[in-house]
Amino acid sequence: MKFKEIYERGYSYKESFFYGDMLEDSKLYEFPEGVFLLGKTSEDMELLWGVNNLEDLRSSIEKIKKENPDIKFIFRYGNSLNEVIEKEKIINQWGYKGKEIYVGYSCTLDNITCQEDSSSIEYLKREDINEFLIFDRYLFDSLNITKNQLTTRLDDDHHIILVYKKNKKIIGSIIIELYGRNNINCFIRNVGVSEVERGKGFGKRLILSGLKEAKKKGALKAMLWVGYDNIIARNLYEKIGFVLDESEAEVIFQV
Repeated sequence: MKFKEIYERGYSYKESFFYGDMLEDSKLYEFPEGVFLLGKTSEDMELLWGVNNLEDLRSSIEKIKKENPDIKFIFRYGNSLNEVIEKEKIINQWGYKGKEIYVGYSCTLDNITCQEDSSSIEYLKREDINEFLIFDRYLFDSLNITKNQLTTRLDDDHHIILVYKKNKKIIGSIIIELYGRNNINCFIRNVGVSEVERGKGFGKRLILSGLKEAKKKGALKAMLWVGYDNIIARNLYEKIGFVLDESEAEVIFQV
């Protein structure tokens, strides 16, 4: 299966969500309504899709559900913030509840400096992989990184994976992906701190340390996703220098 060709076909439709690296064990569906790919993009089964209108997405999901009655999967809708809010209401009427709306934030790294104490922050080591995976599932309830993905990214110069340790235990983590020509851009995939350690500045230290490492590798701009209703996190990002981009938003639905 040539994923690049499938993704390009998916992008050609008026409405689509074909993002994320699909693992090899996946199913391709080609209906008159559109093209669909069901498989793992993370620990979750996800349906990537391309259709000409949302009603075609609804009918196609029903077909795929009937063929896979024992499989739970997610699908996502992405567009501008206003469009996502509108479409979430429509999709909710189908019986699929949106988990949370995520919005995009971006910033240039020109004036980003790390003057915080980062002595407890280090690159993830192989012997800490299993602890990291448990911590990741504790923090996030969807799109969790797999062990294979994590192991591969440890050997990849395009990824920065840092952990914050306290008493030799992971209490915070951040994953940053570098992309574009000469690693000019970076994307904060996940950042989080243990619930009992929040409010102590650890998240800010992780972000600034991660961006500092990204700058060393050539990054000039950073982007991230955050829950629209997560006011505490949004305020933190804005204090660091991130600006809301209302042209970038998405919502996850569970089937």
